[in-house]
Amino acid sequence: MNTALKNIRRTPFQALAAIFVVSITLFVVGIFTLVTLASHSILLNFETKPQIIAYLKDGHTTDQVAGLISNLTSTQGVKNAIYISKQDALELYKKSVGNDPILLGTVTDWGIVTADILPASVEITASDPKSFGTIVSILEKSDVVSETPASKKEIDFPEDVISELTKWTNAIRMAGLLLIIALTIVCVLTIMIIISMKISSRRLEIGTLKLLGARNFYIIKPYLLESVIYGLVGALFGWVLSYITLLYSTPFLAPRLGGVISFPIRPEVILLLLLSLLVFGLILSFISSFFAAARFVKRSK
Repeated sequence: MNTALKNIRRTPFQALAAIFVVSITLFVVGIFTLVTLASHSILLNFETKPQIIAYLKDGHTTDQVAGLISNLTSTQGVKNAIYISKQDALELYKKSVGNDPILLGTVTDWGIVTADILPASVEITASDPKSFGTIVSILEKSDVVSETPASKKEIDFPEDVISELTKWTNAIRMAGLLLIIALTIVCVLTIMIIISMKISSRRLEIGTLKLLGARNFYIIKPYLLESVIYGLVGALFGWVLSYITLLYSTPFLAPRLGGVISFPIRPEVILLLLLSLLVFGLILSFISSFFAAARFVKRSK
């Protein structure tokens, strides 16, 4: 360890270059990890909510609703289908508007909102956005689903919303993954070059150690430790940058994603991110220096 620290002090600019490259790489890894977790939570939030709502005619019977739900649940791609009665619709409406007297109708000439004026419905959750067309086709053929004056079935569903969201999420993940791979290659090459230069500059000393019977691992161990220091320090800086970015972006993200992601982010998530970056930095730096040292040892045989 003393030799490794001495090597760092002898070439401070090379050490700063290695730490800077590792920090930037792991900063991108940290941000990409947080974005991936956030996109997963957003997709999960959309997928667990009803995505298609079919409004039912007044006077429908229990058997008609049961038949429709049975038909839907037996269809591939349907995760869940539930019946929302008029009274259930009223409770959901009150829950959504809170205590607003205007929306509740208590201070208007329209009268108080009651269950009679709200339609019953069937809410369907699809496990795959590709099944939307099949589900809508079943609902359009059903006699129990109500129609507009233009003879169009009253069906609400976000056409291609989840599909587009999935495409964007996959595109972000792919772009982030390609960026991480590129930066990782640059990081590995940078550390390999720095370690190779340091080993080459002490070729005479290493040759003397070999003549004295020193083993290869004893010779390269200080350089491995030096590289590990680069990785751990770089991981720490990368985590600090990620955490600062998260703190500064929280006031912007919280009002927009507060209903999907809880802010502030739980401390255990931040600590787990730190641990992951430290492990990744350790592995990255160790492998880089090991290849550089092994290459030198092989050439010097």
